Amino acid sequence: MDCVLRDLTWICCLVYLDDVVIFTKGTVAQHVVELAVVLERLAEAGLSLKASKCSFATTKMEYLGHDLTPDGIQPTDRLIKAIVDFPRPEDDVQVRRFVALAGYYRRFVPDFVAKMSPPTSLLRKGTEWAWSAPQEEAFTWAKTWLSQKPVLIYPDYRLPFKLTTDASKTGLGAVLSQDQGHGDQPVAYASKVNRPTVSNYSISELECLAVVWAVRLFRPHLYGRRFSIVTDHIALKWLMTAKEPAGRLHRWSLTLQEYDFDIQYRPGKENHVADALSRGPVPVTGERADDGDRPADDPVIGLQDVRSVTEEKVAVVNMQYAAEPMHGSTPEKQSDEIDADVDGAARSVIQAAAVRRVEAAELGVVQFTDDGIKREQDASVMVRSLLRRGAYRS
Repeated sequence: MDCVLRDLTWICCLVYLDDVVIFTKGTVAQHVVELAVVLERLAEAGLSLKASKCSFATTKMEYLGHDLTPDGIQPTDRLIKAIVDFPRPEDDVQVRRFVALAGYYRRFVPDFVAKMSPPTSLLRKGTEWAWSAPQEEAFTWAKTWLSQKPVLIYPDYRLPFKLTTDASKTGLGAVLSQDQGHGDQPVAYASKVNRPTVSNYSISELECLAVVWAVRLFRPHLYGRRFSIVTDHIALKWLMTAKEPAGRLHRWSLTLQEYDFDIQYRPGKENHVADALSRGPVPVTGERADDGDRPADDPVIGLQDVRSVTEEKVAVVNMQYAAEPMHGSTPEKQSDEIDADVDGAARSVIQAAAVRRVEAAELGVVQFTDDGIKREQDASVMVRSLLRRGAYRS
């Protein structure tokens, strides 16, 4: 599917395996045209769609286990019901299944691992099975919390972001948030487990590492934009003003110089969410907090650019567009005019895709990552930067 729609991705559709979302930042008529372009591409590839698995003219949709609504991203009702109806585990296999099912939505829960530590402790090798009050409390808590369907808001790139970080000997924590008129609301939560060598860092170094790790993790949202960093340690201010930092501090300082931010100090007692994340980090196999020299993977937190699908409440198919008579047109002439409009709009879609491929090729010369190129917000920032430096060929 990626190959079939490769030049339309991030232009008018998003693809994950066999799941496709078609979105439009424009009129209903333009959306109908883009739908036709995607369907024609699928037909040319010999692919067919099952009507019962397609959604049209909706303001809410399920995608990859998440509900996309005008207000934000939520866990889908179907999987939440599976979590709520999950029976009390009777062995370690069932514990593992429940933790995996509930853990799929851990990005919606600031202290998921800390809360779920009693059940997960039963999974340790050599631990005798004993389901007691702490395990039952955590089991009930997970069901109750997720049944409330917490919401992560869509990022608004016209507004500044706030990145709140914290660190402890066991891990790093971060919260990306925004004030869109209703106070600070979370865009994403993240946490990491420290490697043994990182645990030996001083608290000042750990706090600086948390910031470096977090800005790299949320780079697609932060790069090229002014944002605020909220931390409970004043060491970061020292790092940015130190004249001759050495070793890893020097490398971290260089990394942060790529970003445009201001620093806000917040005592640990007021930094509740990031503090909880750093002390109850999510242990992801193969992903550990390092010394800041290796690039962090992009966070998987949902579909940012699909906001227009729900916010604009576009109709996917509007049969009236083709049915309404045009003033002064015969049925035959009307049909020709519609075809001409559709062909012209379709050419615009393809031309936009071609321009995007040229941008990607040009940007690849200066060693930007493929993931960054795919993201519209990063691509536009990169192009502007190259234009200023005179490195982009028109």
